[in-house]
Amino acid sequence: MSNAYDLLRSSARDLIAATGIAPATSIQLAEPKQRELADLAFAVFTIAKEQGQPAPAVAVRIADAIQTTGTLFRSVEAAGGFVNFKVDTGALATQLYADIAAAPDAFGHDPSLGAGQTIIVEYSSPNIAKKLHVGSLRTTVIGHSLYEIHKALGYNVIGDNHLGDWGTQFGYLLAAIEDSPTPPWEDAEPVASMMRMYAEFYQASEEDPDKKTRARAWFRKLEEGDVWARSIWQKLVDISMTEFDTIYERLGISFDTTLGESWFEPMLGPLVDDAIAKGVATIEESGAVSVHFDDKYPSCLLRKTDGATLYQTRDAATCIHRWNTYAPTRNVYVVGAEQRLHFQQVFEFVRRMGYTEIADCSVHVKFGMVTGANGERFKTRKGNVIFADEILDEAVRRATEKIMEQVESGRSEVSQPDDIVRVAEAIGLGAVIYFDLHQGPERNIAFDWEKILSFDGNTGVYLQYMYARCCNIVRKAGGVPDNVDSSVLTTDDERALVVQLSRITGAVRDAGARYAPSAIANWTFELAKDFARFYDRCPVLGADDPAVRDARVKLCDAVATGIKSGLGLLGIAAPDRM
Repeated sequence: MSNAYDLLRSSARDLIAATGIAPATSIQLAEPKQRELADLAFAVFTIAKEQGQPAPAVAVRIADAIQTTGTLFRSVEAAGGFVNFKVDTGALATQLYADIAAAPDAFGHDPSLGAGQTIIVEYSSPNIAKKLHVGSLRTTVIGHSLYEIHKALGYNVIGDNHLGDWGTQFGYLLAAIEDSPTPPWEDAEPVASMMRMYAEFYQASEEDPDKKTRARAWFRKLEEGDVWARSIWQKLVDISMTEFDTIYERLGISFDTTLGESWFEPMLGPLVDDAIAKGVATIEESGAVSVHFDDKYPSCLLRKTDGATLYQTRDAATCIHRWNTYAPTRNVYVVGAEQRLHFQQVFEFVRRMGYTEIADCSVHVKFGMVTGANGERFKTRKGNVIFADEILDEAVRRATEKIMEQVESGRSEVSQPDDIVRVAEAIGLGAVIYFDLHQGPERNIAFDWEKILSFDGNTGVYLQYMYARCCNIVRKAGGVPDNVDSSVLTTDDERALVVQLSRITGAVRDAGARYAPSAIANWTFELAKDFARFYDRCPVLGADDPAVRDARVKLCDAVATGIKSGLGLLGIAAPDRM
């Protein structure tokens, strides 16, 4: 599929190659950081050295030999050892409008890149009987964005919510419920009640060995299929999922498959036996089964002395199941950076078991922790972990306050209560999501409410505001005019906007290749900044020439499409009025 991004670069490469001075295989184009100098640049240092000539002289020869008439370029000039290309704004804008018309809801997407290939993205993956917390929110929004980005690149994407619904912790919870006169599901906040019951029983078991023995016994009964244990466990799963789904629905997130660790439980015994038979795992004197990685990684357990399995065992079974079921091109885990060693061990174990393909294509997308503005771990004043619903509620509350300030000062396009609620939800959630994604998953992020909800700077609110401003201009113009003459777009600010719009496909590809939603966030922010400069310097509705007015309205509509597309790939709503 042709698009402005590829056409611009192929045109520049063809023009250079046609000079006969630079071999086609040596032509590498770059986007200069000093955008006022050029929109694309070709560095000639390598070919100049091969030809034994000064780089500036080679650049001049190439530039002088290129004719731009009828191309997407306005000028080609030599500057030192570079050949600099500047686009013809009108010609590139015309191509961009064709791209948008062909796929208005998929602007910048490249469905040909991943066609016929499957990618699994595991994200969110909360623990049953625990509330979604601030760390859960990170994996959820990062993973959802990666899901959307790879869909835009044409992959068959499988979003997998791999639930933590198995393990010895359920033995503690079952024992606690057995002792309690009131089960957690009778509490107004049942999941929070489950957490309290588990914490209290676990703490008591540290001083009472009998309680710990009972907890372990209950988990063994759960594994063996005890009717009461299984029925209570299923109730815990169902209640937890109801709460999780409320937050997922609020964020506009759904999954293609939701298989908990328990689903893989029947596979664990045969997997451990197979590992022993292949010599990959060893039975220790204690009866435990472990895997030794020589000097590569520390050893890990597959099965404890009491017969219980561990995370490594369950994740390895999951990995093998995914290969046998989907044969994915990539198998992506969006999990905190503290699990780095865990996944190194799992992937290496799977490789030694003979599943080299899934081991080689498995990727751990690591993310850092969330701190407060002071750099300390993000907690409530009481020292407790902050939960996802509390963060989202607080974000919407603060967004509502900001909107009401705008309404009272007459600077808001929304005034009806229902509209205020809808827009505040979009702004609040979008602010939290963007604050995470624009910084890159690997970084720790310092949570600062003032920065998150600012209408200025690199924030989700700023991007939403610029989108709404574009929409407002188009509404006041009476809609997007037909048959505009884009050749009247001649200013540097208009050129900068058109060039940045054309780079969206490159940003989407880069985001997919590096598992980096920040590439989309950065592209969208640069577009919004370019639009702000254009808006300040180039009158749109007040333009003296009707042809210029129409061309600029059309450009504003294209910018709106671009910002909305970028926000959509990040999982952020774009309200058309603010």
